[in-house]
Parts: sequence; structure tokens; C-alpha cells
Amino acid sequence: MLSIVPLGCYGSDLENKKCISMLVTPSTVIDTGSIMSSLDTNQLLGIKHIIITHSHFDHIKNLPIFADFMLSLGNHSFTVYTTENIMAQIMGNIFNDLIWPDFTKLPTKKNPTIKFRPINFDKPFSIEGIEFLPIEVNHVVESLGFIIKHNNEAIAYSGDTGICQNFVDHVNSDPSIKTICWETSFPDRLEKLATASKHLTPSQLAGELAKINHPCSIHTFHLKPNLEDEIIADIKKIESPMKITPMKQKRPITVS
Repeated sequence: MLSIVPLGCYGSDLENKKCISMLVTPSTVIDTGSIMSSLDTNQLLGIKHIIITHSHFDHIKNLPIFADFMLSLGNHSFTVYTTENIMAQIMGNIFNDLIWPDFTKLPTKKNPTIKFRPINFDKPFSIEGIEFLPIEVNHVVESLGFIIKHNNEAIAYSGDTGICQNFVDHVNSDPSIKTICWETSFPDRLEKLATASKHLTPSQLAGELAKINHPCSIHTFHLKPNLEDEIIADIKKIESPMKITPMKQKRPITVS
């Protein structure tokens, strides 16, 4: 069964609420906001595939530490899947031998800890039998959403995005999608901030849901943890035939 386990599902860290990391299989994770604090040593060593949606800190926060962990525990390696542009942003600003060592050269260039695999919008790739279709979404930096498929099951994952017709169009073109993970970062009263930072409020999410042409279950994520109660109160006001459920950490999201 296709599922996503939110290791962290918030738009920041606060107490036990953690930044974004979505476990798709025991070896594959989307974003690294909280993998180091959510998995034990054996589970971390099992991570071989990391998909990065974009270069913002809360989504790559544990990537440098994870690289150090993998190298120091015996020359383990893993592959990072993202676009060439996002890859360049991460390499130029993090793994630049100033902020953090370049783990694409350690322990050696021929045998690096991090191996990058460039991916492209609208060109699917597969990891251990699961297909990922990268979608360009509407954020302040280049950012990816995904249609994730296994056999006849499909989950749409928005990544960080504001109002995005491209994401809606991809969902509408695939009736096998019955489950959507959709970011909702700010309460309605902060709509100007959400719009400026290209995130969504519950009211804006409601507008997006009205465009979807087939029934789906909706799981909201990336809520700002200090505003969670207010955001959830606004979500409850949404009038939609679709069931809307805020994500909970470690509670699997499965195809409806």
C-alpha cells in the first residue's frame, strides 16, 4: 500500500512539532527537516534516497548533519534527487566548504557521501518501484510538488506553494489521485503574508479545492506551529465535500 509517514509536518520547529520530512519508504524520504530527531541510528542508515522539494532551510535543515552522520559511521552514501537549479543553490550556500564541508567530495570524489541525481519537471523517475512525477509549483524559489504512484494508487503532494493552477491541472488530469497532501501555512487573517511568501491560508486552500474535478481526501501540512490552533479553526470553516484532515506526525497518510 502506498503511504507517506510525516516525520515532521510543520512549517517550523516548536517543542515537539518538527519541520518537514516525509517518509515514503524505509529508504526514501522527501525533505530533511527532521530526520535526525525522528529516526534511530539503524533507520537513518537505511535512508538511501532523499528528495528535496526546494532549498529553504526548514526543508534541508538536517541534510548537512545527515551527511556527516553517514560518513562518520563508515563511508555510507545516499542519493539526493532534485533539480539542477536547486542542487546549485544547496551546493553554493551549504556544501561550499565554508558553511559545511562538500560531501560530494568526501571521503573521495570517486566515492562521495552525497550523490546528486538531477530531475526535471514533468519527467517521472522511479525509486524502488515507486514513481515520482515532479511538478513545478508556485513558491518564492524554484520548488517541486509530486504525483507519487505505486501500482494503481496515487498521492498528490503539493510541496510549498501558493495558489497554483499547474498543481490543480495535474491532479485533475489523473483520476487515480484520491489523496492530496496540501500545504496550508497561515491563518486567514495573515492572507497578505501568505500571498507575499507564496503559501496558502485555509480560505485560499478552499478556492483551490473548488477547482478539483473529482473527490479526494485532503491532508494539510506545513502549518506554522505557533499558529496551529488558529489555522485549524479556519480549516474547520471550509465548506467542501472533501474531507480535510490536518496531518499528525508519525500518523501514516494512505490512499483513500
